[in-house]
Amino acid sequence: MKKRVISAVILILLALPLILEGKTVFALGIGIIGLFALKEMIDLKKSHGNIPPFMSLIFYFTFLLILYLTPFEYSKMDGINYQMLGFILLLYLMPTMVYAKKNNYKTSDAFYFLGVTFFLGLACHTVILSRVHSLGLFLYLLLIPVLTDTFAYFMGRLIGKHAVAPNISPNKTIEGCILGSICSTILSSVFYLYFVSKMAFFPLFIVTLILSIAGQFGDLLFSKIKRENEVKDFSNLIPGHGGILDRFDSFLNVSIVFLLLMSYITF
Repeated sequence: MKKRVISAVILILLALPLILEGKTVFALGIGIIGLFALKEMIDLKKSHGNIPPFMSLIFYFTFLLILYLTPFEYSKMDGINYQMLGFILLLYLMPTMVYAKKNNYKTSDAFYFLGVTFFLGLACHTVILSRVHSLGLFLYLLLIPVLTDTFAYFMGRLIGKHAVAPNISPNKTIEGCILGSICSTILSSVFYLYFVSKMAFFPLFIVTLILSIAGQFGDLLFSKIKRENEVKDFSNLIPGHGGILDRFDSFLNVSIVFLLLMSYITF
């Protein structure tokens, strides 16, 4: 527990100046964090074969392309077009022919990492986009999964009886998940109204609730990935906490859903 607390304090001290700066340095910081997260996915050996070093470099390059190609503006989400999608597809699939003899880079690996790099790239891009828009919006999106996980844990310990997904995360309960989302939605919505922007409470409540539920699905998704790969943590990068994906799994999924919602709702 002591190691966990010390690591958390160090992380906050490192993250605080990046978050407050909120522009180029923050964007570079998120890029570095994303690269470590991608490395954690590359290091999972049961989801794919041993990836050749050259292909790992291609994955890192593609992640950075997705992350930085599109401007960080709501009105200019047009960097990844069909031509770019086609280029990335060929970049991932054609090398499978080169590595066919050694069979250490298969088409299944290519499609796996297409999903991985797009998920991480889009999620990290949205995190930067939210902070560029405003500090309040970034903190609102960060607050949702943090409060959801916290309340779900304590409510689950207090009154939880029914496991929500026993084969994935046996300690998560239906009662904890429901109360966690309700408490987080109320508090995060109030935060938004006071520190971000004025908005009708009911639609804000619904949007926040959707993002809270998305965070819980993200937690379960990455728990399933760990179970499929028979690992407890994605890495030991953060002492007492595991890896990047162990800490930010919910937040990444919240970011992806926010990316879908922001085209239809003015935040």
